[in-house]
Amino acid sequence: MSISADESGAAGTSRRLLLRASAAAAATVVAASAVRPRMAAPAVTGTLAATRVLTAGARYSDQLPDVECVTQSGRVVRLVSDLIRDRIVLVSFMNTQCNGTCPAASGLFQKLRAPLAAEFGDRVSLVSVTLDPLTDTPERLRQYAATFRAQSEQSSAPGLASWTFLTGAVEGVESIRRGFGYVDPDPVRDQDRSQHAALFTFGNDSTNRWSTYPAGLPFPQLLAGVIRVCGSSSRQRYGRLPVPEA
Repeated sequence: MSISADESGAAGTSRRLLLRASAAAAATVVAASAVRPRMAAPAVTGTLAATRVLTAGARYSDQLPDVECVTQSGRVVRLVSDLIRDRIVLVSFMNTQCNGTCPAASGLFQKLRAPLAAEFGDRVSLVSVTLDPLTDTPERLRQYAATFRAQSEQSSAPGLASWTFLTGAVEGVESIRRGFGYVDPDPVRDQDRSQHAALFTFGNDSTNRWSTYPAGLPFPQLLAGVIRVCGSSSRQRYGRLPVPEA
């Protein structure tokens, strides 16, 4: 809103002061919302209702539920304690009956195993979480993972990053999905597991640097981005990274 040229005197001055005060108040609200702490994912204590607020210095993984899951080989693990804490990790969501984005994302993870192992050694691991734990038993996950040469979470071939497929209780798996923010605002679409986005989240828990990429990015760009976010050396963070062979 502007003040016309004919507004003068005490009335005009009062109106100008009021407008300035309103603008300052609006700016204060915007600034306050910009620094508002992120609400954490629901804590898994038998309910999905409880929430926590991240404090200064907290890690991204602090908002993730440290729930018990079962791997494709039947081993019981905890999401954060065993697979994420102090590690470099890539996380995707899938289900064995998906014929669209899931095979493409899993194919990408298969392609990433060798170059990431060459870059980070045994500090890096890949994690694929089923969105359909009622169907995807450990045996079914093992059969699916075998098509990507990952029937065991620990690779039998040298030079490949470990790759863990996870299933578990419905509530626990749902808390993982929500903890990573893979939620559609449309509740109907959100419940349709065939509509999930082809994304993956990756990060270095030690440095608390994380990001999420579409699985369909050009592979050299995608690999370089993962190394830059997860790396800690000057070369990894800022150097010119080699383009991997096709």
